[in-house]
Amino acid sequence: MKWANFFIGIVVLLALTNCNGENNTSKIDNSQREFDDSKYTLYPGYPKGDCRRYGVFPDSINNRTHPGTGISRMESIMELSEKNKTTIYFPKGFYGANLLFHSKCNVSFTFDKAQFNLLDITDEEGTESSHIKLKGTLILYDRFGTYNSNNIEVDSLIIKSDSTKNLSKNRSRGCHIYKGTKHLKIKYLEIQDLGSGGEQYMNNHAALALDGLWKNPENITIDEVLIKSSDRHGAYVTGNNNKIHKITIEKFAQGTTDFMTGMQDSQKGEERILSGLWINRCNDCVFDEVYVKGEEPYLLKLDEGKADRPTFINELMLDLPYKDTLILDDRSTNILVKKVLNKNM
Repeated sequence: MKWANFFIGIVVLLALTNCNGENNTSKIDNSQREFDDSKYTLYPGYPKGDCRRYGVFPDSINNRTHPGTGISRMESIMELSEKNKTTIYFPKGFYGANLLFHSKCNVSFTFDKAQFNLLDITDEEGTESSHIKLKGTLILYDRFGTYNSNNIEVDSLIIKSDSTKNLSKNRSRGCHIYKGTKHLKIKYLEIQDLGSGGEQYMNNHAALALDGLWKNPENITIDEVLIKSSDRHGAYVTGNNNKIHKITIEKFAQGTTDFMTGMQDSQKGEERILSGLWINRCNDCVFDEVYVKGEEPYLLKLDEGKADRPTFINELMLDLPYKDTLILDDRSTNILVKKVLNKNM
C-alpha cells in the first residue's frame, strides 16, 4: 500500500505541475505561489503575483484605496512584494498612475510593456530605497528619477512624450539619476523626447542626466542608451566609476533654453551652451561607444575632472568629418578619446 500511495502521489504531483504550467498566463514563476496574499486579494480568479488579483488593472483607475489595507492599491502591491520578496506582474496597457518607491526595499516588478506616468526611487520616508528590481519593458510618459537609493536593476526603460497620457498634460522630463544614487544597472534605456518651452520645463537639462552636487551618482552602469530627441542637452554625465557601454544621440538642441535653470556641478551660463554629450566631473568613468549625430552647437563638451582618475571614451563615432570646433574641451579635462571614426566612411 505504501508503494501504491507513493505512485499515486507522484501522478497527482505531475498533474498539478502540468496544470500550473498550462495556466501560467501571467508569466509568473510558479515558485512565487507559496505565500499568503489573502489580505491583498480582491480578484482571486487571477494567479498570485498578478497585479489584477490585487485590484490594479491596465486601462483603469488605479489610485483608489485598497479596502483590505487602507492604503492605495499601488502602495499595497509594493508592500506585498516587499514583505514576501515576490515579483508582481503588470500586463500590457496604460495604468494612469505613478510608481513611487519611497524608502522601499526588496521590491520586484515585471512589466509586459506596461505604461505608467512616472517612476521615482527615493529616501522620501527616511531611509534609502534599495534592492529594487524592474524586469521586462516599462514605458513612462513623464520621468524616471532616483536619489539617495542603491542596488537598482532595470531591464528595459522607454520614456516618451504623449500629453494625453502624461498626468500633467506635458512633455517628457527624461531620465534623472540624481544625488546619492549608487549601484544602478539599466540594460536598455530609450528616451524619445525631452520637452522645453515653459516654466514647467525649467529643470529639464538633458534627456539623460547624472548629477548631484558633491553627492554625484556612483557605480552606474547602462548597457545601451538611445536618445532620439532632446530640446536641450542630449546627455549630461557626472560622478564616479560610471560606465555606459553604448550611447547614441540622434537629435539634441531641438528646443529653447527659455526659463532653464542652472545645472549642478557647472558654472552659471554653461547650461545654455547646448551639446550632444556633456561629461563633467566624471572620474574613473568609461564610455565604450559614443555616437552623436548632428553638428551644432557642440557634439561633445569634455569638462573638468581629476587628472589622476581619468575618464575614457573608447570609440567616438561621428556622421561627418571631424573638426576641432565640434568639441568644447576644458583645459582641466581628464577625458581621453581613444578613437574617432566617421560613420559615412
